[in-house]
Amino acid sequence: MPLELNAEQEALLRLPEPESFTERIAAEIRRDMPDETQHMSDQQLLTAVRESYDFATYELHITRVPTLVRWVRADTVTNGQLRREPAVVLKVRASINPNLTAEDLLSIFRAQTNWRN
Repeated sequence: MPLELNAEQEALLRLPEPESFTERIAAEIRRDMPDETQHMSDQQLLTAVRESYDFATYELHITRVPTLVRWVRADTVTNGQLRREPAVVLKVRASINPNLTAEDLLSIFRAQTNWRN
């Protein structure tokens, strides 16, 4: 009997391996946002990226890689602000398409950040 996966399980299997993803995104964040990460050691940054990755994929079901990258970067440099905000978590979890909802929320977050600057 062949193994059958639902669409979400298949999408999760297509994501990059967490270890390689974590290292690559942590290096990108360190390179692109040195001021936001200067207070973190390399190990702390790797841990923060992995926590964000795990939460985004397994709790929020974000499976689109570009969205996942944007989410992890934003969540990591804000010290987990996205995943600790109940309204954000509930909105993504309740949506029919978590990837689209996450993109919308990231756009709003970015617009608000730019507006304040």
